Amino acid sequence: MESFLEFLVKQKKFAIVFSLAFIAIGILSVVGMQRDQFPTVDFEVLSVTTAYPGASPEDVEKKVTNIIEDELLGVSGIKEITSSSREGLSSIIVTLEADLKDVTTVKNDVRNAVNRVKSFPEEVTDLPVVVDFNVSDFPVITVNIDSTSGDFDQAREITDELQVSLSRIKGVALVDNPSYLESEIQIKVNPAKLDKYNMSINEVIAAISSRNARFTVGGNNQESLEKNIVILSEFESIEDIKNVVIKSSFDGPVIRLDDIADVFRGQEEEMSITRVNGTKGFVLQVRKQAQADIIRTVKRVREKVSEFQNTIPDDINIFYTDDSSEAVENRLDIIIKNGYIGLALVLVVLGVFLSIKTAFWVAVSIPVTLLGTVFGLGLTGNTINLISLSGFILVLGIVVDDSIVIAESIHHYKSKEGSLYKNVVTGLKRVILPVITTIISTMLVMSSFFLMGGVLGKFIYVLPVVVIFALGISFLEITFALPAHLATPNKSGKQKTWFIPVENFYNKSMHRFLRWRYLIVPVFIALLVYSAMFAMKNIPFNLFPSRGATVMFANIEAPNGSSASYTENIVIDVENLIVSEIGEDLKSYTSKIGAYFTNKADIEIALTPTSDRERTAEDMQEKLKELVKSVKGAEEIKISLLRPGPPQGADIEVTLVSDNDSQRALAADRLEEILRTIKGVDNINRNDEIGKPRIETVLDFDEMARLGVDYASVYRHLRTAFSGSYVTDATIAGKDEDIRIYIGENDYTENFIKNTSVKNRQGNSIPMSQFSTLREIAGEPDYNHLDGDRSIKVTASIADGRPRGRPSSTQKDQTQNQNSDEIQSLDQKPEEAPKARGGGRPPSKTIILAQALKELNAAVDYPQVSIITAGGAQESIDSLQDFLRAFVVAICGIYLLLAILFNSYSQPMLVLAAVPFSLIGVVWAFYFHGEPLSFFALTGSLALMGVIVNDSLVMVSHLNYIKAKSAELEDKIVWIARGSKDRLRAVVLTTLTTMAGVLPLAYGIGGTDVFLQPMVLALGYGLIFGTVLTLILLPCMYMMNYDFINMLGRIRAKFSRKKTTA
Repeated sequence: MESFLEFLVKQKKFAIVFSLAFIAIGILSVVGMQRDQFPTVDFEVLSVTTAYPGASPEDVEKKVTNIIEDELLGVSGIKEITSSSREGLSSIIVTLEADLKDVTTVKNDVRNAVNRVKSFPEEVTDLPVVVDFNVSDFPVITVNIDSTSGDFDQAREITDELQVSLSRIKGVALVDNPSYLESEIQIKVNPAKLDKYNMSINEVIAAISSRNARFTVGGNNQESLEKNIVILSEFESIEDIKNVVIKSSFDGPVIRLDDIADVFRGQEEEMSITRVNGTKGFVLQVRKQAQADIIRTVKRVREKVSEFQNTIPDDINIFYTDDSSEAVENRLDIIIKNGYIGLALVLVVLGVFLSIKTAFWVAVSIPVTLLGTVFGLGLTGNTINLISLSGFILVLGIVVDDSIVIAESIHHYKSKEGSLYKNVVTGLKRVILPVITTIISTMLVMSSFFLMGGVLGKFIYVLPVVVIFALGISFLEITFALPAHLATPNKSGKQKTWFIPVENFYNKSMHRFLRWRYLIVPVFIALLVYSAMFAMKNIPFNLFPSRGATVMFANIEAPNGSSASYTENIVIDVENLIVSEIGEDLKSYTSKIGAYFTNKADIEIALTPTSDRERTAEDMQEKLKELVKSVKGAEEIKISLLRPGPPQGADIEVTLVSDNDSQRALAADRLEEILRTIKGVDNINRNDEIGKPRIETVLDFDEMARLGVDYASVYRHLRTAFSGSYVTDATIAGKDEDIRIYIGENDYTENFIKNTSVKNRQGNSIPMSQFSTLREIAGEPDYNHLDGDRSIKVTASIADGRPRGRPSSTQKDQTQNQNSDEIQSLDQKPEEAPKARGGGRPPSKTIILAQALKELNAAVDYPQVSIITAGGAQESIDSLQDFLRAFVVAICGIYLLLAILFNSYSQPMLVLAAVPFSLIGVVWAFYFHGEPLSFFALTGSLALMGVIVNDSLVMVSHLNYIKAKSAELEDKIVWIARGSKDRLRAVVLTTLTTMAGVLPLAYGIGGTDVFLQPMVLALGYGLIFGTVLTLILLPCMYMMNYDFINMLGRIRAKFSRKKTTA
């Protein structure tokens, strides 16, 4: 083995080629590799949407939703089916089981099940639409078009042209126009003329649809010139429609459509309103192809729009919103800038401690490893995205640590007499086994992420991939290249001596620390226990905190039954408040009115990046909550934040399932009441809100039978009057358009029903007042299902809060309230609950969820109601449970590795004990920085664990080496202190270089990123405390373990002597 290592050390040219090769292929990979916002993730979720125009929620449930669900419930591989039946629309969400072997087959089974349904009502003219959700379905940029002159016909034509142009761009998959009102041919029939010519609306519809036809009747029976014979009567122009003969006779006049109706091109009815930056216009959402690069695709879109703008009138305004490429570019820019800063600082630190040459080759190992990792990601089909970029920050400290351990050891042994190459090999052999063990240990720990389930697990799987690739390439670099790079004699022949006084001082101090070891170790244990208890009580944990949010939502609810135009006026008032309050921190705002109910609207508020503004989104949210209270006409206005990170549900989601409508509704009422009393709970919603009141036309079917009136004629007559009826479609001037017929201007009130007449089977006009009456009834709620059973979902958001005692800017002038004891809150009886329980920071999501469910006491008070939890609280629980289970397995694996390395059962515990102690620094760093603990803090702590385990492992290994040489010759305090001193330079170097690499990012020196900051805070400050841990606590614990083993040896020897004597 030694001869092989000596051979490698002598291959300097190979080492240079090795390093340059990885740098070259890495650069080529970076240039051609796909960049994206998130990893390519299949959510394994499908939606089934079916339109049932004019139907009530109950009719939609019975005649559409139930029928489709019955088919879907027979498909294997489905985890959950949720549905919502609302006025005119059925929406079903199908969630597949996790870790299916053949996802494609199950998805096809779902589509086939939907296609098997044929028994829809005749009003359901379009088949159900099945959509498969993937990350690539998210728009990458939104292009907005409006007209300052108000000429929307011109804006429509320009939007059509731009949509076609953008759809042809390389990398663009689809360009949606969600706010677009399609044109249609409208027929407005004069009701007076219908009566004059004694015609019904059904006769008009039948005449138009039968006229618009195309038939093939057969061939011409000519053997040599066979041709098909067709009958063409399709509409080719609006004039063709006007000239349709509605009624004629041999001796009477010919009545054409133009005689009784106006025919013209209009727009479909505006069911919802979209406003962007305060104006109504058109919206184009651009979706890229799955394999397209997000930055290049968005750049092409912007270039095409810029070209297009040169050809359009000045009154047409085009601007962008929701540019997803900006986040990717920003993170790339931050990592590159901080990479330069960190690399420069690493060179300086290593140059001061070792030599410029050693510093250079250690610094070279960083780009070699990182660029090699990029190459590995490309080979495995991964992309450069927000998550994988975070992984590069994670491995930086670990990679530098491994290189420094090897370099420092070689640097130390190079100064000794003898063969240079043998000394380099000796330096490598002294530490290579602990370093390899550390690499394998870190791989095991990071592999825990592979076992995390749910959407989060799919999003972050690339993190361990990055770490494993980086550690593998780092091992190759420090084994095959770095020793050869360092196998040259020091030209000056001098070793740097300025650090020797520091080592001597540390050596003297360690003598004292080791004598007081039985006091020092308990002090550290007490500090660990206190820090853990302090963190549990004072530092909140949120999987993905709202800190750094760049999107807010204003949810507006007008009184039930309000029209879209009425709701729009309220929206305009809220928009004005948003603009005046947020000011220059506002990037854009998009309002959607009447998407489902005309009395509801949502405003999406996009903020500038956190690095470009002083105020946090939370502060703006609190201010807007106060301001919107002054808006008149609204029943409720809620302001919420969109948490950064993977798509998530609401913080709290509780689904109440029961076929007992009364008990289910009572349980939902009680749960809503409980949530409103809990501190920090906001934006409480439920999905069974009552729709607008209805006017029911009560038909007397006996009287209708006597009068000869059929139900279909009544339905068609009223629908045409109030909503219009689809007749047929036509291709006019190359454009496919629907033809829709109306009675009059379709602006009637319910009085029309009392005064209108319909034709009976004999052709006589029968007033509807003879066989119908009107009554007003309360609106119906939406009907929601979970796996086929009726349900109500109650959702809520929870304020993240800040570590107790660390106020936000809006709280600095407020008196600090005492934090109520959360355990006592759990035991409070519902009737004793104050209106807003708890002071200080809000409890965590999991505590609030447990508290609410305990007070609900569904098993006793609502025995027929089943409780299903989901959302952010449940996701936090599930994700952490998955991770912790895998983490425990990984720790067991590390223990076995260390036991083999040390040939000891107790020494692996010394190394592993360093892990929880290192988290003390993380706890206090997050407290004093006012940061909540989060998923990214957790990942930073795992990277910290890799560095601390490495330092601890090398320290214990070296102390074992010193023990083997000196334990019989020197006092144990002397040789343990000297062995610790030998590792001082390497440990300090590791700490300083890692901090130099990551802390600039923590304070925004090279740019601000709210995802990366928690990671580098945990890694940087945890390592500061971890250094103290490695240099002071670990030698003390090592000596205590040495004392314990010696004591056991004496006891065994004593018993052996007694046994021999006996």
